[in-house]
Amino acid sequence: MVFPEQRSFFLEGSSIFSFAESSSVNPFFSRRIGLVNGAPVPILFGARAIGRAGNTNIGFYQIRTAKSDVNEEDFTVARITQNIFKESRIGIIYTRRATMNDELTPVRETFGTDFEMATSNFMGDKNLQFQLFFVGHTLNGLNDTSEFLDRTARGFRLSFPNFPFYGHASYREFGIAYNPAVGIAPRNGFRRFQPSIGYQKVLSNNKIIRSLTTEIRYTNFMDMDFKPESIEFIFQPVEMVFESGDEIEFQTGFYSERLIEDFDIQRNGKHIVPVGTYKHPFFRTQVTTARYRLISTEFSFLREGYWTGTRNEYIGRVTVRPYIGINLTANWSREDIELHDGAFHADVYRFRGNIDLTPFTSYTSMIQYDNLSRLMGLYQRFHWIITPGTDLYLVYTWNWRELNNRFTPLETSGSIKLSYTHRL
Repeated sequence: MVFPEQRSFFLEGSSIFSFAESSSVNPFFSRRIGLVNGAPVPILFGARAIGRAGNTNIGFYQIRTAKSDVNEEDFTVARITQNIFKESRIGIIYTRRATMNDELTPVRETFGTDFEMATSNFMGDKNLQFQLFFVGHTLNGLNDTSEFLDRTARGFRLSFPNFPFYGHASYREFGIAYNPAVGIAPRNGFRRFQPSIGYQKVLSNNKIIRSLTTEIRYTNFMDMDFKPESIEFIFQPVEMVFESGDEIEFQTGFYSERLIEDFDIQRNGKHIVPVGTYKHPFFRTQVTTARYRLISTEFSFLREGYWTGTRNEYIGRVTVRPYIGINLTANWSREDIELHDGAFHADVYRFRGNIDLTPFTSYTSMIQYDNLSRLMGLYQRFHWIITPGTDLYLVYTWNWRELNNRFTPLETSGSIKLSYTHRL
């Protein structure tokens, strides 16, 4: 599971560091800095430079973290993109991770380049986009004997984002040893082919329904020898958008997964899925109300075959905006899983509050709990815009673990950050 970045230091200007969007390459993922094995690590100091000169965008980080389960570490991230032609660009990225006073861990470096060519004049007035990327990194350890090609990711994507017909086709390969030290690779050692096609109908004369969308998506994951590992087919018969802004969506399809070794679902030995090929259908529906309302909601339900049994997933969200500048959101998700060797469920609760006290001051609070890890975390931030380009942040976090029906404090931390921007 990958959680999104919440730290303002990394969120500001983060779009400059994006690489081959829509391809899930992630040679740089900011949560790899300041986190080791899921536990927070203090950042001793850091510098950031973000800017644009003509058609060139530049982003740079230099950060050092404190000693934890590993020694102090230095992180370097550099990203440059150059706009070319009318609607195209080319970019490079470099990351470096060095563990201090550790002869067993080498300096780990990652290099990558991406290229995007786009035109809005295809077939006269249509949009067409082509994306290409390549990423590689050095050895991750003294015992790493992998070949360079095994430590690379490469691929392309062709998109036709138009109306009423749209579609795309993409192909990517992630080597069996691809694991960038300051990036993230949820899966490696695969080839993936994914096409999609859709049609959107706008009902200009209908006072209730604004548009109807039908879409088909297909995904085929293969190993490096082109043997299928997982296949997913999704048919969306209709996504209905109302004039009110409310939406309703239906999906159905099937997926197939091939296990080449036993799979421990919870990594505790309770539920083991044996080797084999598993094929299951699924059905999903989602209802979303317009966000401009005083109270807006979202609910989705998914039922599917799950390994040796079934899985029901429920996701709900309620957002309340009682006054201008106040947003209160509660999220809940639940997974009910039944297998041939037992059943379990997973619940995640999250609450977020955003309050704009004045046009220049705001307060954010977020709390989250899940029943499997039994961890609860609280995050609070006060933001003051002293002058345009000069910002003060006060951040406080508190983590607890539930033991014997009581919450025991694990860690508290606070930080103060002053940000100053000077434009030339």
